[in-house]
This record gives sequence, structure tokens and C-alpha cells, in this order.
Amino acid sequence: MFEWINQVNKMSEEWFSHGLISFILSTIITLIVMIVLIKLKNRYFKVMVKNKKIDPTMAKFLTRLLSSAIYIFFIFVIISQINLLNQFAVSLLAGSGVAVLILGFAAQEAFSNLIAGVFLSLFRPFSVDELINIPSINITGRVEDITLRHTVIRTFENNRVIVPNNIINSSVIENRDIIDNKICNFFLVGISYDSDIDVARSIMIDEATKHPNLLDTRNDEDIKNGVPLVNVVVANLNNSSVDLRMALWAQNAPDSFKLMADLRENIKKRFDEKDIEIAFPHQTVILKSKEK
Repeated sequence: MFEWINQVNKMSEEWFSHGLISFILSTIITLIVMIVLIKLKNRYFKVMVKNKKIDPTMAKFLTRLLSSAIYIFFIFVIISQINLLNQFAVSLLAGSGVAVLILGFAAQEAFSNLIAGVFLSLFRPFSVDELINIPSINITGRVEDITLRHTVIRTFENNRVIVPNNIINSSVIENRDIIDNKICNFFLVGISYDSDIDVARSIMIDEATKHPNLLDTRNDEDIKNGVPLVNVVVANLNNSSVDLRMALWAQNAPDSFKLMADLRENIKKRFDEKDIEIAFPHQTVILKSKEK
């Protein structure tokens, strides 16, 4: 039995540095060690995240980075035992620098995305599950994942947008959740010059203050001094309209969306009841008759 194993090893030494049997055993041991290291790494980062000793976004990125490094290392260990592949790798590294330049140029974008991913994880302009807006590419949504190459953003339409890390790293980012997720929107409506401003203002304030999604951001001193919850101001006097504007705070973006949508409908109905005309661009043409 052992003689047969030795014979097989000697016959396969041309292909494998220590023979076929040794290669198989070594590969099995290498794979076991690799799997154990991967599991230990994953468990370590889970404990760190659970104990709040590391940011979940950073943990996820480092997990993938270390996994890639472990896979590459152990694949290289296995390949190094195959004579043909080992000789090819040595000759490639020892050969002219042209091949290295070609590979480097081809992988330039991949490396730039990797480095950008490292910067995003280190400086953390945003984290997973935060709402961001990237004006340069007109994308708004929640961050679902940050990988070594790209960032996954879930839009309000429930689409997943895959953005390369180097694009995000070089863009201006609006993070709506970096400190808190409260949001302020301006409700703007233009009424005609014939409409009563005071009546329109009172309708807007009444509808806004009774909406459950309106957030009161006043402190005790503001309330004591009589600062109103909602203030309606004349924002502009246009050619065809008087613009009334009020600032409305909500706890988050979904609440703000519902608040604004409901107010548009309710205020329009109340305006119709009180004959408050919502202005639209128009021109008055006066024809003068010529008397003979």
C-alpha cells in the first residue's frame, strides 16, 4: 500500500512539487485552515459590532477585505505546489515589466474603487441604512451595502443603484441622517392678488398645526415667548401671484412626504371653499377702440 503511494508520488513529482498524494493532503489541510480562519474572523467582527466597539459599516468592509486577502493567500499556497503554474508565476514576475504595466493599467479602475472604498469606510461620510443624496448623478436613497468595488443604494422606488466607490468618493454627498433624521420642507403656494392674504394664512396655519406629522422644534423659551408653531410669510410678489411660504418640520423623510402631500390636498380644498384663488400665469389684454 505504502509502496503504491510512494510510486504515485514519484510519478507525479513532475506536475506537483511533492507528489499528487502530498498535494491532495496539503490542499485539504489548507482549505480547512482557510475555512476556520474565515469563521473566526466573521465571529470576531460580529462580537465587535454587538458590543458596539466598531461601526457596522466598517466591520462589513473589513470583513470583505480580509476575506479577499485570505482567499488570495491560500489560493497562492495551493497554486505554488503545482509546478507548471508555479513556474508560470515565477517567469511572469521575473519577466519584463510590460506585463506588469498592462495588468496595472487594466486594473486601474478596480484599484481606484478599492482605495475609495477604504476611504469611505475610514472617514465614514455615510453608513449603511442612512439616507443620502448625490446631486452630481441625481441619486437619492438609503445605503444598503458598501463593498470593495461599489456602493449599493436603494431608491424610493425600491430600485438598487450600483455606484462605483471612486465616483462616490469624488462627489459631493448630502447625508440626511448623519446627525439626526429630522427634515424641514418649505410649503409654497401662490395666490392671486385679489385673494385675502389673512384668510389664506389662517387656513395654511390651521391645516399644518393639526396634522399629526408636524414636528414641534420649539424649546421651552420659544413657547414661553409666544413663538408660533407655524409661521406663514409673504415670500415674493410675482407678476401673477403673491407667494406664501411656511417651514414645516417632520421626524423623517417619509413623514415629511405625507405631511406635504396631505397639506397640498387639504389646503386646496379649503381655498376653494373660501374663494382663495391659486394663481397661475396669465395676461390681461386691453383693446382700445379708435374713435373716428
